[in-house]
Amino acid sequence: EERSEEEKGGGREWRKPMDADEAPYNCLQLEHVYGYRGHDCRNNLVYTASGHIVYMAGAVAIVYRKTGHMQQFYSAHTDDIISLALHPDNIIVATGQVGKSPIVNLWSSDSMQTLAILRGYHERGIASVSFSKDGTKVATVGLDLDHSIAVWDWRKGTRIATSMGSSDKIFDARFNPVDDVLVTCGVRHIKFWNIMGDNQLKSKRGIYGQEGVQHTMLCVAFTDAGLALTGAQSGDIYLWKGARLEWQFEEAHIGPVFAISTYPDGFVSGGKDGRARLWSGLDPVKVFDFSSTTVASSISTRIRSVAWKDGHVLVGTMSNEIFEVDERTMTQRLMTQSHAGAEVWGLDTHPSQAVFVTGGEDKTVRVYRVSSRKPLLVRELEAGVRSVAYNHDASLLACGLITGQVIILEPKRLEQVCVRHARSSPILDLKFSPDGRFLATCSQEGSLDVYEALVDFELVGTASTTEGCALTHLDWSEDGLYIQTDNSAKLHQYWDALSVLEKRDAEEMLSRAEWASWTCISGWSVQGLTPKLGQPVGINAVARSNARDVLAVANDMGLVRLYRFPCPYVGSKHKRFAGHSSLVSNCRFTFDDKYLISIGAQDRCIFQW
Repeated sequence: EERSEEEKGGGREWRKPMDADEAPYNCLQLEHVYGYRGHDCRNNLVYTASGHIVYMAGAVAIVYRKTGHMQQFYSAHTDDIISLALHPDNIIVATGQVGKSPIVNLWSSDSMQTLAILRGYHERGIASVSFSKDGTKVATVGLDLDHSIAVWDWRKGTRIATSMGSSDKIFDARFNPVDDVLVTCGVRHIKFWNIMGDNQLKSKRGIYGQEGVQHTMLCVAFTDAGLALTGAQSGDIYLWKGARLEWQFEEAHIGPVFAISTYPDGFVSGGKDGRARLWSGLDPVKVFDFSSTTVASSISTRIRSVAWKDGHVLVGTMSNEIFEVDERTMTQRLMTQSHAGAEVWGLDTHPSQAVFVTGGEDKTVRVYRVSSRKPLLVRELEAGVRSVAYNHDASLLACGLITGQVIILEPKRLEQVCVRHARSSPILDLKFSPDGRFLATCSQEGSLDVYEALVDFELVGTASTTEGCALTHLDWSEDGLYIQTDNSAKLHQYWDALSVLEKRDAEEMLSRAEWASWTCISGWSVQGLTPKLGQPVGINAVARSNARDVLAVANDMGLVRLYRFPCPYVGSKHKRFAGHSSLVSNCRFTFDDKYLISIGAQDRCIFQW
């Protein structure tokens, strides 16, 4: 009885193919990630023994090979990775994640195989991990209210000792490479921990001499002689011998010192002022200034991670970029870059080349080339970008801003062609008609506007959906006569494109019409996305392949799923691919369907599959 209901709709009869309930044949394999987690993590860039670079983005850890600009992925984590440490052999890496019962994974950066998983004890997340001098023990600090500390024998997977850390935040914890004292630093807090015989951690406070004021320490590193260097919020750097303050460099940086990393005859420090300083012994030698390298003027470069190897300084910034500087020639090389600061929602792919464009709330529009895996162009606009779209021959690029403006750019140089002050709320989606004659936009206040797109973008017609709902997605029909939209109350509507009037009785005819694109998350062709049992997961975007046989779905759980298209039967089988952190905000196929591009709203990373 159920089936007759589903087969009724439609102007022409749709017969169910034999394999309609099966998952598609296609698979996704992650090829490249643009971006790096620098906006809320620090000291998370390391060089391995073979000279590769390890860092994290979303829920994957990345080993980057400079030769060939290649990346390898370690994806055994189930949630965002927030901490990272390197074994003294410079091959084994420990990474800690967030979650209710977070895990620490130990893995080899050469073979990418998991060696051990530490679980239990911590809650909320692993804020910091560190290896002892012989590499047999691992210290972890949790994100729970007590910021509890645990020391593990990682090969056996057992806890040796545990303790409450501090009621205030702990930012960093490291073993001293000489005497294996664990040093933790945080808000008004620096402590030196020893493991006693009966599995107890005993702590001493750092002694500041006369004043005895407890300063807030942000990071810690060690010289070869076993002296601790800590970077303070005030911009000073402190040198400790045991638990005693030996020396203080005043105003090493303007503002907080986020990162310190030592090398054989000195150390390198990085701060909020966008400078990385190289020190020889205890004297400042060189300053690398990054404060002018930033792309978006609204965000000043702040350094969150530094590392040194063979005359190269590796620098990670708060705006999610990684640079490498050659110490002798002072040349900077950009390793990876994605959006900074705010969420990323806008994405579209070029109609005839393997190129894609993204728009973020950091006010930038960025164009990337798939084959070289590098950004081509960046342009800053006057407000955050929420949606982007190419027209049929890529002669125009439309950007919808969070201020409600629509800006038309010329894609080769991203020069502004035209601006329309359309609405006062964000433009959530916009698309050109298949022949390029019209541009339709839909906004958060629920209005659908159609502009003429050949001459000067005059408003042709406007309409609005149910009161108090936002219009979230729209698509044009193949012949350019109709528009379908979704609103935030899950109502799927059809409109006549020329008069911009709602077609209420046309459900049967239009539900099977040929649509030029399919990004709506409701409607007949995608009604099978709801699972048979349980609540539907929040779906942020869907995208149909250009061959019209596969549907990619981006959801709130950090998954990208592939279904067959069309997908009218509830509970259809699918394949799922993880890697983003929580929210995947958009996805699109490239023009030849060889790649799928997906973007994460919160991890600000772009994944190329």
